[in-house]
Amino acid sequence: MTDAASGLLTAATLDRFTAKTRDRILEASLVLFNERGFGAVTTASIAEQAGVLEGSLWYHFRTKKDLLTAHIALLQQVFEGANLDADSTDAETIIAGIFSSYDVIWDFRYILRDDFSAVLDADEPAIQTARLINDFLDSWTEGRICHASENGLLEMDTEEMENLSEIILVIGRYWLDFSGKKYPETDNLALRHRGLRHIFTVLDPYLLPEAKPLIATRLVES
Repeated sequence: MTDAASGLLTAATLDRFTAKTRDRILEASLVLFNERGFGAVTTASIAEQAGVLEGSLWYHFRTKKDLLTAHIALLQQVFEGANLDADSTDAETIIAGIFSSYDVIWDFRYILRDDFSAVLDADEPAIQTARLINDFLDSWTEGRICHASENGLLEMDTEEMENLSEIILVIGRYWLDFSGKKYPETDNLALRHRGLRHIFTVLDPYLLPEAKPLIATRLVES
């Protein structure tokens, strides 16, 4: 089982898994898909990582496509849990939501990063759902920045909101892959934290005074 201290997955996602075989397979495959890419991971390597026989994997998930479908469902559950207070006007709650959402993007980044059309039929429902999730997160991220601006945490115009949301999504989706190559000796937890700092470095010129100490506190705690 993966430990939150490893930085491979955050506690909010790990809490969704039990010691049951199906959950061990889901967890192991999520880690491997994030690290290596969906197309590069074999069912044999997933079974080995999960500590189960490959036949046990096939019993629960006939193909990698079925794992993708299960991960998409899990992403939706975790994201919903991270955004129960998305409409709050409280500054601390808004900032906590930004941190939580970054964690979700981090934990399921292969779904947002990989090109599944290279390994699955283009009309597969899982591919269509993955695209819809990508589109949703694009608009959601821009909406969160807009919400923070409307509630006195950020000051920027509409065009800047769109540009910043794209930068934040790029960091969330691709930071670990880049940072793992640039800093091969650095552990994943430190890399995830560094990614968060990059996001708020980008936002810093637009942060209003009330937001800065709240963000500094969260960065220390995360």
